[in-house]
Amino acid sequence: MKRYIFFDLDGTLTDPMLGITSSVQYALAKFGISVRYLKELIPFIGPPLAQSFQQFYGFSEEQAKEAVEYYREYFSPKGIFENEIYPDIPQLLRALYDAGFELAVTTSKPRVYAERILKHFGIDEYFTLVAGSELDGTRVKKDEVIRYALDAYGIEGKKALMIGDRMHDMEGAAVCGVESVGVLYGYGSREELTAAGAVHLVESVKELREFLFSQDAEKEEEDTTMVRFGFIGTGKIAENFYQANRFINGFELTAVYSRTMEKAKKFGFRKGNLAYFDNLEEFAGSDAFDAVYLASPNCCHHDQAIAMMRAGKHVICEKPLASNYEEAKEMFAVAEEEGVILMEGMRSIYTPGFQKMTEYMETLGTIRRATIQYCQYSSRYDNFKRGIIENAFNPELSNGALMDIGVYTVACMIRLFGAPKSIKASGVRLSNGVDGEGTILMEYDNMIGEAIYSKITNAAMPSQILGEDGVMLVTEMENVKDLHIKRRTVDQTIHFEQSDNILNYETAAFIKMVKTGTGWETARDITLETMKVLDEARRQMGIVFPADQKTE
Repeated sequence: MKRYIFFDLDGTLTDPMLGITSSVQYALAKFGISVRYLKELIPFIGPPLAQSFQQFYGFSEEQAKEAVEYYREYFSPKGIFENEIYPDIPQLLRALYDAGFELAVTTSKPRVYAERILKHFGIDEYFTLVAGSELDGTRVKKDEVIRYALDAYGIEGKKALMIGDRMHDMEGAAVCGVESVGVLYGYGSREELTAAGAVHLVESVKELREFLFSQDAEKEEEDTTMVRFGFIGTGKIAENFYQANRFINGFELTAVYSRTMEKAKKFGFRKGNLAYFDNLEEFAGSDAFDAVYLASPNCCHHDQAIAMMRAGKHVICEKPLASNYEEAKEMFAVAEEEGVILMEGMRSIYTPGFQKMTEYMETLGTIRRATIQYCQYSSRYDNFKRGIIENAFNPELSNGALMDIGVYTVACMIRLFGAPKSIKASGVRLSNGVDGEGTILMEYDNMIGEAIYSKITNAAMPSQILGEDGVMLVTEMENVKDLHIKRRTVDQTIHFEQSDNILNYETAAFIKMVKTGTGWETARDITLETMKVLDEARRQMGIVFPADQKTE
C-alpha cells in the first residue's frame, strides 16, 4: 500500500460549490458580466482560476489576473466558508492517520486558504503537509504542487497516491509519476477522469476507503525500513535538520546526545519517545539508533565521528566534515574498515535544482569560466565588532567564513568540474586571525573557476557559468531554484519547485547509501578534494587551526 496519500481539496474533501461559484459570479460582475444561475459556473471548481477565466470567458492574461483579485475580495471573507465537508471524510482521514499513513493536501487553491478550510472543518490535524499555490501566482499548476509535495517528503512519485476529482489532478499526477484515483462524487465525470489517465475510479467515500485498505497485497512493497537516527548537537541547525526530515521515508529520530541532560530533553520535547544521553561513550554504545547526525562544532567532528563509527554507527556529518584533509582521510578510512557509511551533509549538491542545473549546463557548449559566490552578511559579525566572539568566528573551533560558507562554493565547483590543477587564494582576515571573506581562483586545463565567499558583506551578483554558446546565471548556488540562460539569440528562464528546507535531500541520499551500500564513493571523493582546496587556501592566507598541529 502507498504510504503517502495526496488529497485534492475542492470536490474531493469538501464541496465548495456555493463559495466558489458565488465568488466567480462576483468577479464577473465587476466586468459587467451577469450570471443568473450559479450552476453555470461549476466548471470553475478544480482548475486554476486564471486559466478558467481565460478558457470560459475569453479573458486576456491581465484580465484574468484582475478577475482573480476580484474573486478573492468575495472569497476570502465569505466564500471560503460557503463550503461543506463530504460525509464520511473525517472518519476516513482518521482511519488513515491511525494506520500510519502520511497525508497531504495538494491543491491549486492558495495554501493559506486551504489551511483555513481544513482548520474550519477540524481535519487539519490529520495532514502533515498542505501544498498549494501562493497568492503571488506561483505554484499554480497541479504538477508543480504535486512535485512540491514529493520533494517535501523526499520521495519518488511511485511512493505516493493522488486522489482527486478533476482531470488536472490526474494529469498532474501522471507528469510526476504518481498513481491516481479519480473520485466520482466530486465534479469530474467518468469520461473526463478516464480520458485524463485516472488509474482507478471510485463512486463514493466508502468505496474510496475500501480501495485504500485493500491494496496491500496487490502492490509492490516499498522499502519502509526506518533508519533510526541519534543526534549529536541540539542547536538551531539540528532543529532545522529534524524539521526537514521528520516526514521523509526512512527517517526516525530515536536518540539525542548533549553535554547536559537538560539540553537533550529540551531538544527532544514533543519529538517522540526518545533515548537521552549526556555521556558520549554510553551514547555510542547504545542500540537505540543506527545512524548519527553530527552537528557539533567543526573541531569535534573527527573524534566524535570516529567514536560513532567504531561502535558500528553510520554517520552524516555537518559540513565541513573535518578541520583538515588529514582528519577527513582518516575518518573515511575508519568508515571503510568498520563497514559503515560516512557522508558529509553538503546540502547544496543534493537538491533537485542542482541536478537539473548540471543537465542545462550541457547547452552552454565548452565551459570557459565559472564564478560561484555565496556572500551573506552574518548577524554574528555585529557581535564580533562589539568584541563578542561567537562560534562562527572562532578559529579555535576550526571556524571562519571559508569553513562556514566558502566550503559550499568549493564543493559545488568540484562537483561540477572536478579537482583543480592549482589554486590561488586571498582573503580578509579579522582581528582574531579568522577570515571574514575570501576568493579562491581554481585553475583547470581549459577553464578558470572562481569561488567567492563572505560573512561580512552581502552580494547582489548571481553565480555565473560561462560557456562558448551561452551563459548561465544562478541566483543561489547553495539552493538552486532559478536559472537564467542567455544565448546569442535566445534568453531562457527556468524555475524549479523544491522544498523550502532543503536538508531533506542530503538525508534521502544518505539513507539510500545506508540501505544499498552504494553511492558513497562519489560523495567521499568530493569531500576529500574539497578539503584539499580548503587546506591550501588556508595555508596561503595564513589561517591555522589547533587541529592542524595535531595532524602534522
